[in-house]
Amino acid sequence: MSSKLSGKEIRQKFLDFFEKKHNHILMKSSSLIPDNPTLLLTSAGMVQFIPMYLGYVEPPNPPRITTVQKCARAGGKDSDIENVGRTPRHHTFFEMLGNFAFGDYFKEEIIPWAWEFVTQDLNLDKSRLWITIYETDDESFEIWNKKVGVPQDRIIRKGKKDNFWGPVGTEGSCGPCTEIHYDLGEEYSCGHPNCGIDTCECDRFVEIWNLVFTELYQDEQGNLSPLEKKNVDTGMGLERITMVCNDKSSTFETDLLLPILNKVCEISGKKYNENEKTNISLRIITDHIRCVSFMIADGLVPSNEGRNYVLRMILRRALRHGRILGINDIFLYKIVDTVVNIYGEIYPELVENKDKIINEITKEEKRFLQTLEKGQNILDELIEKAKQNSSKISGEDAFKLYDTFGFPLELTIEIALENGISVDKEGFETEMKEQKKRAKEARKKINLTDDLVYTNMAKTLGKTDFCGYNLEECECNVLEIIQEDENIEVILDQTPFYAESGGQVADEGILTINNNIVEVFDVQKFDNMFVHKLKTTCPIEKGEKIKAKIDTTRRKKIAAHHSLAHLLQAALIQVLGDEVKQAGSYVDESRMRFDFSYEKAMTPCQIEQVEQIINEWIFQGLDVKTSIMDLEEAQKTGAMALFGEKYEDKVRVVSIGDISKELCGGTHVKNTEQIGIVKILSESAIAAGTRRIEAVSNLSALEYLNKKAQEFDKIANTFKAPTNEVFERFEKTITENKELSKKVKELETKLALLNVEAILDNAKDFEDGKLIITKVENVNAEGLKNIIEKISDKYPSSIIVLAGTVEDKITIMSKISENFVKKGFQAGKIVNEIASKCEGKGGGRPNFAQAGAKNKANLDEALSEFEKTLI
Repeated sequence: MSSKLSGKEIRQKFLDFFEKKHNHILMKSSSLIPDNPTLLLTSAGMVQFIPMYLGYVEPPNPPRITTVQKCARAGGKDSDIENVGRTPRHHTFFEMLGNFAFGDYFKEEIIPWAWEFVTQDLNLDKSRLWITIYETDDESFEIWNKKVGVPQDRIIRKGKKDNFWGPVGTEGSCGPCTEIHYDLGEEYSCGHPNCGIDTCECDRFVEIWNLVFTELYQDEQGNLSPLEKKNVDTGMGLERITMVCNDKSSTFETDLLLPILNKVCEISGKKYNENEKTNISLRIITDHIRCVSFMIADGLVPSNEGRNYVLRMILRRALRHGRILGINDIFLYKIVDTVVNIYGEIYPELVENKDKIINEITKEEKRFLQTLEKGQNILDELIEKAKQNSSKISGEDAFKLYDTFGFPLELTIEIALENGISVDKEGFETEMKEQKKRAKEARKKINLTDDLVYTNMAKTLGKTDFCGYNLEECECNVLEIIQEDENIEVILDQTPFYAESGGQVADEGILTINNNIVEVFDVQKFDNMFVHKLKTTCPIEKGEKIKAKIDTTRRKKIAAHHSLAHLLQAALIQVLGDEVKQAGSYVDESRMRFDFSYEKAMTPCQIEQVEQIINEWIFQGLDVKTSIMDLEEAQKTGAMALFGEKYEDKVRVVSIGDISKELCGGTHVKNTEQIGIVKILSESAIAAGTRRIEAVSNLSALEYLNKKAQEFDKIANTFKAPTNEVFERFEKTITENKELSKKVKELETKLALLNVEAILDNAKDFEDGKLIITKVENVNAEGLKNIIEKISDKYPSSIIVLAGTVEDKITIMSKISENFVKKGFQAGKIVNEIASKCEGKGGGRPNFAQAGAKNKANLDEALSEFEKTLI
């Protein structure tokens, strides 16, 4: 068996193995919110490298990378939500250790490296390792068998279902994969006489590492041909490998999750492994609170659309399982500190956003608990009705629960299944489609077909002529129509509509078709072919002439925020230095978000300085000019390019005075005066070494400042003070409150010490010392400690155990003198023993310890029972 290694140690060993030993470039985890709009969440380590695999972006030099990627599988085809909690190993969130090669090394290198890492660095027992390969992959077999030395009978050939990856669509890159599995031992076997890695799927054998070799291309007819450049993509789940290295059967028992599980047990008053139903709820809450903490840290908030809906669904599922455990109040927010303590060092975005995480979870808990009971009662009635009629819950009823009470469909299905009832999911989807009001942002990401079809269409129809830099409207010809009910997409020969790209949102506007006006709510681009998304019943025909007109007011606001992004980058470089590199951006009509590389938080002074510089440039009225030139020529002029962007031979260069020059295809103001005014709203961390600034300009900035002024006026009115005296009054109030708090503590201490004489009178003689075990009403932890110190001064040879109560809270404290410690008495064990009988826990040093508990009804008996064990 391997030596015991913590998750943190394994994570670092993996990165060191590839970065330092095998010359890989270490890259940080990308956000759980992927750049690819067709993906719900980042579900694998390779997601951020898809542009490199597809050849859109040049890989680094050397073309080999290693990462530990945050992953979430809680919605869509990759979802593991049904299994989470019901198995000991599935998670909505997990960390994926990965290494990637882009036309660099291949099977000959990575297979021996993988074996070396698991057998030497992790010290796994070779006799417990099994290998699976694709059934025709003789090359991998030879390497495993001849070069690595794995016995032939431990290499299992499997079919396409198990050991072949891709393509994602009907055509694309694909290839065989080989997996390393670990045998946990016969005690985990299902007991079947033929139980084995190639015949059984029980919990005995665990897949720990998958090595994918994308070496083939599959066309639409299913024909395979070799790729010019072969790639490697591997993934090892940190939770699973930590479980294996520590001889555990469940990932929930590793250091990555056990502290969270223990916290859930503490809050619920339940013990793990008492019964399976309780275990499921404890595991679900443990997993879900970790997942939602990371999702909120990456910028998601609970709502009913897209990724935010997934977050809401996970949160509400965890809350519902809290109710199953008997927790009737909000509680999830209390676990966030534990999550941050485990992961905050590796993912500083958790530390930076801890308050936000707690606030969002608390708000959602309160919101859901307000309607949960009524919704649960209605669902119970529906289940009973379905049982009596031997039917299922209708889609219409499931939708009403969702629409009225915020019951996620997944939660309705789960509760129904627990009662042996199914739900009409198709009927639910029909109700969703018929809902009259849909959020515009939810519609924007609906693709009526997959990306591959758009790509093939682009090859046939060619490039859309974008005339939107100079024209706000134009006449166009309809080249293609894609329609599904009221959702329609049209492709035009030319368009004034800017398609979403480069961090800038798409234009909105109208198409005039046979005197009918149709709203364009989104435009997407595939290989420079623009796809216009509409919602209409108006008939449209191929070859038809139409008029296209953008919403110019909205375009101007977007342009102002895009030009602001360029000014912001120039100002950041001026204040922070050349180490600042753009890492992404988002601009729409109401705000601007700019991500950049920088290792530490900006100071308030630096933020103010950046804001002032930008506003000075705006008031200078600098001209914004664009020019088209060769990519090489543009780079020679010093024009900045964004890493990860794919540029054509001819590029558009946007210059603002002599302060900014960037390669950019977005829309901009003609002069900086048109930006109006700029206000920076926030500066925060989104990942290790990556910061984010959010800012507003023009009318959005004015609106923000007006709202802030109104709030300040409310404070001034509350203090009944002129605005220039508000801060002084506020400081004075804070000082007075501190003084009052100090006096309250002093009084509490004095009141506590009044108990000392009574306690001393009840001290009992015990083995050449004194024994004091008693309850003290209305005394908090600080007061209790003062009492213990006074008693200890009076009786230096003593065992002191005090239980202080304030309302429903219990604090148990013990101090043991050195002579009694030497006899085997330990304060930590004492307080924990008493607290465990009062739904609490604690611990500490042998001579001093403290515990907390909440069941006052058991306290007197717990103290009495402990005293009886001594006397």
